[in-house]
Amino acid sequence: MKHNSPKEDRATSLPAMRSLIGGGKIGSLLHEIDWSITPLGPIKQWPQPLCGALNIMLNCGHPMFLAWGSSLTFLFNDAYLPILGTKGADPAQALGKPFAQLWAVIWPELKPMVDSALSGESFWADDLPFTLHRNGYAEQTYFTFSFSPIRDENGKVSGLFCACHETTEKMLATQQRDEAAEELRKTNEKLMLATEAAEIGLFDHNVETDEIIWDARTKHHFGLPPEADITLVTFFSGLHPDDREMVRKTIEDIMVGEIKSRYQMEYRTIGLEDGIERWISAKGLSFYNKQGRVYRLIGTTMDISERKHTEKLLRDTAQHDILTGLPNRGLLYEYCEHLFAMAERAGVESAILFIDLDRFKPINDLYGHKVGDKVLQEVARRLLSCIRKEDIACRLGGDEFIIMLPRIHADIEPETVAQHILNKVTQPFDIDGLTISLSPSIGISFYDRHAKDLETLIRCADLAMYSAKKDGRNNYKVYTPGHNERANDLLLLEIHLKHVIDEQGLMLYYQPIIDIKNGHVVGVEALLRLFGEDGELLSPEDFIPIAEAAGLIESVGKWVVNEACRQHATWIKAGLPSISISINVSALEFRQREFAANLLNAIKNSHINPGYLQIEITETMIMDNIQESVNTLNEIKALGVQIALDDFGTGYSSLSLLQRLPIDKLKIDQSFIHRIDTDLPKQSIIEAIIGLGHNMNLKVVGEGIESQEAMAYLRDHRCDEAQGFLFSQALPPKQFENWFKSYSNKLH
Repeated sequence: MKHNSPKEDRATSLPAMRSLIGGGKIGSLLHEIDWSITPLGPIKQWPQPLCGALNIMLNCGHPMFLAWGSSLTFLFNDAYLPILGTKGADPAQALGKPFAQLWAVIWPELKPMVDSALSGESFWADDLPFTLHRNGYAEQTYFTFSFSPIRDENGKVSGLFCACHETTEKMLATQQRDEAAEELRKTNEKLMLATEAAEIGLFDHNVETDEIIWDARTKHHFGLPPEADITLVTFFSGLHPDDREMVRKTIEDIMVGEIKSRYQMEYRTIGLEDGIERWISAKGLSFYNKQGRVYRLIGTTMDISERKHTEKLLRDTAQHDILTGLPNRGLLYEYCEHLFAMAERAGVESAILFIDLDRFKPINDLYGHKVGDKVLQEVARRLLSCIRKEDIACRLGGDEFIIMLPRIHADIEPETVAQHILNKVTQPFDIDGLTISLSPSIGISFYDRHAKDLETLIRCADLAMYSAKKDGRNNYKVYTPGHNERANDLLLLEIHLKHVIDEQGLMLYYQPIIDIKNGHVVGVEALLRLFGEDGELLSPEDFIPIAEAAGLIESVGKWVVNEACRQHATWIKAGLPSISISINVSALEFRQREFAANLLNAIKNSHINPGYLQIEITETMIMDNIQESVNTLNEIKALGVQIALDDFGTGYSSLSLLQRLPIDKLKIDQSFIHRIDTDLPKQSIIEAIIGLGHNMNLKVVGEGIESQEAMAYLRDHRCDEAQGFLFSQALPPKQFENWFKSYSNKLH
C-alpha cells in the first residue's frame, strides 16, 4: 500500500492502548474476576506498563506469563494453559495466585531467574529440566525461558514478563535420535570391521637390519603399485603432514620406551601415486632383545577411510545445516564459547550480524520450495565470500543467518562487512531460468558492549535488524537500548492492526486527480489510513511493514479493492459523475495467483464499470519475473481495468520493457516535481518522460504538485494530469464529496 506526501502522513506516537484488547478465553476471564480483593486492585486502576504487557501477552499465540507487584501476582495467556495441565481446567483457580505459591514444587529452580529479572536484568535459558506434577502424575519436562523486567511509570522494576516454550518433545526426540545415532555408529563400526577383514595388509620390520617387508595390500594403502619399493623414508613421506610427527613419536616410544608387547595407531596417508587421502589403522606386536630394546615389529594395516568418513558424516549432520552446509545453531554456540573467551583475553572486540532476507516468503509461495532452497544455498555462498576464514557464517533456520566476527579492528569492522553483504546479496539470482531479486536487513551487536553471552547478543542483533527493516529494508543497524522499547511498540501495533482488520477499522482517503487542460476532476487515488486506539493518525510507514511481516498485507489489500469499488458505487448513487478510482497494489498482493480473480469479484459485487477502476504498480514489482508479471497484467487488462506505472523514473525500466507492459498511464515520481521551476536536470527528466509517454500513447500524470509554478510548467510541456496539495490533500469519503461539489461549482 502507498502513502502520499510526508506532510500529509505525519503521525503521532503509537497509541497507549490502556484497555485490554482481545485475549481469548483468559482475556474474557480477566474481566469476570473481582480483582478488587487482590493486591492488583480493580482493572481500571492497573498501571499502563502492566496493561501494555498484558496486551502483548494475551494476543500472542506463544505461551507467556507475567507477575506483578510485591506478591508477584501471576497472569498468563491461553497458550499457557497446557503447561498448567489439569489446573488448566479451571484457570480462574490459577489466575492471580502468587508466583511462588502456584509453582511451589519447582520454585527453588525458578527463583534465581525471577530474582535476575527483578534486579533489572533479562535472563534467557534453553531446555531447562523440571519435574512437574500435572495431569495426575510427575513427569520430566524441559522448558526454554526468556525473562524480562517490567518497569512502572517511574522506571522502577515492579514485575517480570516471560515468554516460555515447552521443549519436552524436542528433547526426548533429540535423546532418541542420539541413542539411534550411537546404535548406528556401533553397527557401522561392526560392519566396517567385518568388511575390512578382507583388506588387511601385513608388514615385518627388522629394526636391527632396517629390513622391511611390505605386502601388496599395505603398499596399496600408500597408493603404490605392488612392485614399488617401500622404505621407512617412503613411509614417512606418504603420511599426511598433520600425522607425521605423531607417528614418529609413537614409533620412538615403541623403540626406546617401556617394554610393550602390543601397539596400535591410526593415521592418514596421502597416496604417493594417486594422491588419494586414506585413513589407516596399524596394530601389531613388538619383540625385544635381551637388552630390552625392540629388534622387530610385525603387524597389520587396514584401510579405515570409510569408517572415518561415516563418523565425520554423523558429526557434520549433527552440527551443520543440511541445506546450505553452514554450521547450525548448536555448532555456533560451541564455537562462540571459545572465541569469546579468546577475544576477552586478547582485549579485542567481537560482533554478531543477524541477517534476515527481505520478502523471502513470496519466493517459496510463487516459485516453490525447490527454487527457494536454491536461493538460500546461493545466499550462503555469497555470505562466505564476504568474510574471513576465521569468521563464522551460520544458518539459524528459514531465511535467517548469523555471522560471527571474533576479532574486529579498524580494517575489519562489522559495518564494513554488512555493507559487503548488502552489495553481494542484492545482486540478481539466476535460478532455473528465473531472475530473482531480494535484499537483506542486518542487525549488529557487539561483545561485550551489548552483552557477554551469545543468546543476548543474537537477540540484540535481531532487534537491530527489525529496526533496519522498519527503515526501509536493505540496510543495517547497530543495536541500541531503544530497540527493546521499539520492539514492544511494534508488537502492540501488530495486535492493534489485527484488531482493526477484524472490526473493519481501516479507512480509505481520496486525493483528486485533475485534467491539466480543463481543470476537471478525472479521478481519485485511494490512500489507506489507520487510526490508533486513541484516534490519532498512524503513518503507513509504521503499519505497512508490520502488515507485510505479520502476513496481513493480503487481507488488507483485498479489503482496499472491495472498499474502493463499493465507494465508487456509493458516489454514483449520490449524484457524482463517474470518475476513476486508483488503488495501490503491494508486491505480495500482485504476485498472488488469485489477484485478478479478486478484482473481478469486487467489480461484480459493486456493479461498477471496470473501466473506472485503475491499479497502480511500481517498476520494482515486475522485475523479479517479467514474463509472469506481463501475464498477470494482461489478465487485469482483459477485465477492462486500467493500469498505471507509479513512481516512474526511480526504478529500472527500459524502453523495451515498457513496450511489453499493457499499461495506460505513467505517473512521474514526486521527487522530480519538487522545485521543478528552478531545477534544470529535473526539467530534462520530466520532459523526457512526457515525450516517452506520448510516443507510446500513454497519459502522463505529475504527482506531488504543490505550487502554481509547477502546475504551469507541466501545462506548458503538455503533461496530461496532475495530483497534489495544490488542489487538495487526501480526504475521507464524505469530505471529498463536499470538496468535489464545491470545486466543480467554482469551475462553472
